[in-house]
Amino acid sequence: MISVKGLKKSFGDLEVLKGIDLEIEEGEVAAIIGPSGTGKSTLLRCLNFLEIPDQGVIRIGNVEIDAEKYHRKDVYQLRKQSAMIFQDFCLFRNKTILDNVALAPEIVQKKSKDEMRREAMQILEKVGLADKAESYPSTLSGGQQQRVAIGRAMALKPNVLLLDEPTSALDPYLVGEVLGVIKDIVREHNTTMVIVTHEMGFAREVADRIIYMDQGHIVEEGSPKQIFTDAKEEKTKQFLAYCKDVK
Repeated sequence: MISVKGLKKSFGDLEVLKGIDLEIEEGEVAAIIGPSGTGKSTLLRCLNFLEIPDQGVIRIGNVEIDAEKYHRKDVYQLRKQSAMIFQDFCLFRNKTILDNVALAPEIVQKKSKDEMRREAMQILEKVGLADKAESYPSTLSGGQQQRVAIGRAMALKPNVLLLDEPTSALDPYLVGEVLGVIKDIVREHNTTMVIVTHEMGFAREVADRIIYMDQGHIVEEGSPKQIFTDAKEEKTKQFLAYCKDVK
């Protein structure tokens, strides 16, 4: 489903990704963990060309792009394969919750407004926000806004969901409600997910594979049991020793 080969990305003199190779299977939930500033979010953003890599080949589904030779239409096709959920929600402040969920499929997939609004209501029911359909983002809590953002992403029916630290902007007491929605998606859908997260307990519970990154490299990857109870690399062990929520 996702293939990454030789991915490199620098910002000026700072080399953030130093040759990433990665394969993620269809329906797999992969959680990327590691210290802050080590390239996790940059990797995620490169997967749909929100950040343009310097080198490397990315394939999602049947769409493949070589970072050193591509056309704008290739990027458009790549982005159609996935939907991204950001740390800071990125909702349209001047539109209702219902319109936030309905708008992207209406524009991108050329669905009728009435059809998309019906589907958007069904999605809001699934994320527990049907009663907020005509409200605006400013009236919702951070957890509710992130649930809207997740619903908006699901409305696109993507092959891949990319989640960039979806709970990092939330107060601790709001984290649970968002993680619960993500867990429901994992249980009910066969959606491939790549999740950058600092929530170790959540990663351990929902992921099929844990990918540990440090200083622009994938240091180690494996099943949650392997990584959390029998990590091989010293860097991985040191990082997990500081994650107090790992049981």
